[in-house]
Amino acid sequence: MIRNLTILVLAVTVIGCASSRNRPVALYQTDVISMTKAGATDEEIMRRIDETRTVFNLSADDVVLLRKEGVSGRVVTYMLETVTRAAVADERRRNYYDSRWNFGIGYGHWHRW
Repeated sequence: MIRNLTILVLAVTVIGCASSRNRPVALYQTDVISMTKAGATDEEIMRRIDETRTVFNLSADDVVLLRKEGVSGRVVTYMLETVTRAAVADERRRNYYDSRWNFGIGYGHWHRW
């Protein structure tokens, strides 16, 4: 029994470590500033924001700082919109799973009819 439990814990740990390596690392405002100063285009920066699925919750002071550091208005607007895009994506996911649940595509006693 202890051997089986040890194997299970080891397997979960290995799988967890393997899957976490594939996750993109979120960006910080300083990363966007660095990319801007390195000469990255707006499209490259916005693509990187999308790839990392970064959600920026910017204050007015953050916006002023970004603009002062040379980040384009287009990129700042894109960063501001990440909150809305994340909320919409989350709502779509919830609606998808709710619609599957409500149409009886469940198993056992868990489905709602």
